[in-house]
Amino acid sequence: MNTFQPKMRTLVQIELTGASQLMKESRSSARIDAAYPARLRGVDVNDQPFKEETVLQNLSAGGLYLRLKRMVREGAEVSLAVRLSTAESRDGPVLRLGARGTVLRVEPQWDGSYGVAVEFLRRHIF
Repeated sequence: MNTFQPKMRTLVQIELTGASQLMKESRSSARIDAAYPARLRGVDVNDQPFKEETVLQNLSAGGLYLRLKRMVREGAEVSLAVRLSTAESRDGPVLRLGARGTVLRVEPQWDGSYGVAVEFLRRHIF
C-alpha cells in the first residue's frame, strides 16, 4: 500500500537569556539576534595569532556572525568561547558554547571593523 506522506516542517523556538528576536528565514536552522559576549582565537591575514573579545550579532545551530577588529582570511579555522547570556551579573550558572569553526565570509564595515561569518565544525554547550 502506497500512501502519500506530506513532509512536515516544525519551527522550534529556543529561548535564551537576552535573545531579542527569532528570525524566520529559509535556512536549515533558525537564527537569533544575540549580543552574547564571545572570545575568538585564530590567525589574522598577516599570519599573526590573536585572541579578541567581541560580541555576537547572531547565532544559529550552524554558525554565528560577529565583528572583529582584525581581518581574518576566508577559510581560516577559529576557536570560539561564547557566554550564552547578556546578564550583567556573573552570579549563578550560565550556559557556555565552545566551538571550532571555519570563516565563511569577511565583510569590511564602515567603522573599520570586519563582519565575520563562521560555520561550526564542532560545538559543545556546557
